[in-house]
Amino acid sequence: MIAIVGVTPLLAVAEPATDDRYAAVFPPGWQARDVIIAGAAAGQSALMIGRTANIGVFVLPAADDRQALRDAGAWLIIPANTLHGCLINQTPTAQSIRSSAETPST
Repeated sequence: MIAIVGVTPLLAVAEPATDDRYAAVFPPGWQARDVIIAGAAAGQSALMIGRTANIGVFVLPAADDRQALRDAGAWLIIPANTLHGCLINQTPTAQSIRSSAETPST
């Protein structure tokens, strides 16, 4: 059972992205600027930057596109939906119901 749980995420990596969106993981310490420059060097533009600045999402329909991004410095390229939690900025954009109810009126 433990082996199945450990291998399941790896199976998602082997599957091609259904919408051609891939997350490219670059070396630790890379900033968004570095990811964008690497994408440009590979002839790509980033759709978004992940929660950590060293992850970028690109539309990469062909294997050659993915290889070009690897050549530009990406360590790992996997379907973007497998890293969903790492791609979404979870900073709230509005107060939650609880915090607005607890805020004193002025």
